[in-house]
Amino acid sequence: MKKIVGYIKQFYREHFSWGEFTVALLFLIGFCFFKYYKYIPSDWGEQSLLTRWWYTAYLADYKFSFHLILYGSPLLIGYFFSSYFHKDWSNWSNPQFWFLCCFGIAVFSYRSVLSNHVDQWLIPFENYAHIDWLRSIVGTVARGTFLFLGIWIYWYFADKGKQPFYGFTVKNYSLKPYLVMLAIMLPLIGVASTLPDFLASYPQVQDFKSLDFSNASHFKHLALYELLYGLDFFSIEFFFRGFMVLAFVGIVGPRAILPMAYVYLVIHWNKPMGELISSFFGGSLLGIIAYYSRSIVGGIIVHVGIAWMMELGAFISKYFFP
Repeated sequence: MKKIVGYIKQFYREHFSWGEFTVALLFLIGFCFFKYYKYIPSDWGEQSLLTRWWYTAYLADYKFSFHLILYGSPLLIGYFFSSYFHKDWSNWSNPQFWFLCCFGIAVFSYRSVLSNHVDQWLIPFENYAHIDWLRSIVGTVARGTFLFLGIWIYWYFADKGKQPFYGFTVKNYSLKPYLVMLAIMLPLIGVASTLPDFLASYPQVQDFKSLDFSNASHFKHLALYELLYGLDFFSIEFFFRGFMVLAFVGIVGPRAILPMAYVYLVIHWNKPMGELISSFFGGSLLGIIAYYSRSIVGGIIVHVGIAWMMELGAFISKYFFP
């Protein structure tokens, strides 16, 4: 734990800017307002502005464009204020910076809409009893495979000789601090597991209407889903703390951390507000650790561990102590 505290202190001494952090907090507050404040009547009931935009894009088949804007805007806003407060605009004239921004946002945006293609692939299996579960399983595998393959191609041709595959190294890694972080999160997740908005979203398996968890034969579906659910967060950690930090370090150094956290905040836009807010601070912390350690192994353990604990906490609260 001492090493992680040291990373935080070093970042604060060398790179932290109160101005940049304040703007990030204002962005967080504004984003929460447009996402959670329901004030627009529509055909789907009273909705927030962001939710209404999402429905419009979904029905008009502008899903990919919507996600490009949703992810690309906060990234560029983050880098703009980073340059402003650190008085360093050199990255804006660097073609590699623009390529990485466009490439990363395009890859992640396509990942976000890939499930729509999965629905088409599975049309021949539409009579399968657990088709909703199957769509989720295949979607998780497809998203992870696409993300890893896309980023691996860039790494192979651009960074293979410079660094390991964006944080996949156990150098500078120790298990104990990350277990302590998980232990700290355990009581917080326990409290969250009693809250209505949390239980409305978790456990994720509650969305599978074809599965009855009082039926023991359905637990194999639950086990496979939860395994792949954790692996989905594995790929998320790789993209944000691996690619979005470590692929950018040669251009912007530690200034990659907060813009990454902007986008990481935004991908939680359909989550409970408490989870969205904590994602910014948690994403920033894991970004600092990834930057100084050059490893994402610990971050993967924390991220996947929290995801599974949230599922387990909600499952216990909902099905064992309703």
